[in-house]
Amino acid sequence: MNFKYKKLIKDSFIYAIGGIGSKIILFLLVPLYTNYLSKDEYGTADLIFTISQLIIPIVGLVIWDAVVRFALSKTEKKENVLLCSLIIWVISSTITITITPLLGLYDSIAEWKWYLAFYVILTIFNSIELNYIKAKEHNKLYSIISIIQTLSMALANILLIVIIPMGVKGYVISNIIGTFIASVGIFIFGRIYLDIRNSQYSADLMKRMLTFSVPLILNNLSWWVIYSANKIVIEAVVGASLLGVYTVATKIPSLINVLITIFQQSWTISSVNEIETSNDSDFYSNVFNAVCFVAFGMSFGIIIVIKPFMNLYVGIEFVDAWKYVPILLVGATFSAFASYFGTLLSAAKKTINGMIGTLVAAIINVVFTLLLINKLNIWAAVIGTFLSYLVMALIRMIDATRFIKIKIDYIRLIMNSLVLIINAVLVSLEIHIYLVSAVALLLFILINIKYIKSILTGLIKRKI
Repeated sequence: MNFKYKKLIKDSFIYAIGGIGSKIILFLLVPLYTNYLSKDEYGTADLIFTISQLIIPIVGLVIWDAVVRFALSKTEKKENVLLCSLIIWVISSTITITITPLLGLYDSIAEWKWYLAFYVILTIFNSIELNYIKAKEHNKLYSIISIIQTLSMALANILLIVIIPMGVKGYVISNIIGTFIASVGIFIFGRIYLDIRNSQYSADLMKRMLTFSVPLILNNLSWWVIYSANKIVIEAVVGASLLGVYTVATKIPSLINVLITIFQQSWTISSVNEIETSNDSDFYSNVFNAVCFVAFGMSFGIIIVIKPFMNLYVGIEFVDAWKYVPILLVGATFSAFASYFGTLLSAAKKTINGMIGTLVAAIINVVFTLLLINKLNIWAAVIGTFLSYLVMALIRMIDATRFIKIKIDYIRLIMNSLVLIINAVLVSLEIHIYLVSAVALLLFILINIKYIKSILTGLIKRKI
């Protein structure tokens, strides 16, 4: 097997240990939240972190993305990249503290504004550290810290929600504790303090990093609109209770996003290295085929079991959330494709190009949700999210293939997409759920039979 494939698989495996370990813990926490928090409390808690995700890229200038891109470059000194990013962090922390009183104008989170501010400051610092050790290829440390962060948060949740029933406050403080412990752990074991000591400030480097990261603010805000703005709309129009239901529904599609995020962490490194060396078209194409197969396969598999699973997985108040999951799964699948092409555009330093697709998708999502929320309730947000990811994937795919040669089997991609969409719609409408899902899964296998055979043949040859 080619070295670059081995490296991509190895890096993905290491990130998977931390990523899957962390997400399993988070996944197991959902029954805790849905049994010990009311729909209103869970909706409010999620709203707090939804607002924080809006503030973070604005005040932090998305400098953490510049950290991994420039620290990976062979022409830059990693320690100098770290110093520039920490200077931005100090400035962003000052701005966050300054604007926090204004957050009190939003009644729904006024009580929690200082908790939110502290979480924002910690998260920006944590993101810089994580991307820095990723660029230094301290992948094992990255995975260990990810698990420690989530485990710390989980234990704090058990203490502050179950044993000491603090409700929303317990949920918020638990997340702060997990992020704080992770940040301290990286600072010590990643020897961040030594790298700061060996760094030198470069105004030119700072300028180039900001030139790279600042356009990503709009990109990140667009992502926030796609993923989170409809939560604000749901809370404002139909209440925190339905927001709680919608939040639970998004937990299942996030499983696909977990795997894609894990893959993307290693793909970021591989794509940068590939673009700066051989720029191999076959490599990009083979990786995209694998992404498609895994994303589609997971969606078909989850849809067939979603209803009985949700009956066991969540508290009785949240059971109806299962109906929204199939369409959200389709959206998550297209989100995986968008992430793949977005990483390529970022590696090619075409951040503005990647931003355009995200911005268009965000506009579609928020307009659709606002226009139909009164008539369709949660369904407006669900359909808007699906449409936005579909449009973003298409725009980024067209854009990326202008700069990078990728061989795409469009017929297979379209057939898989149509079968998955029809499957999701029929299951959400409760039309012969299991029969429809079984037929769809069979069609998926038939459509991809050649690819499956090629995988099996490759495995057999390796064993021989």
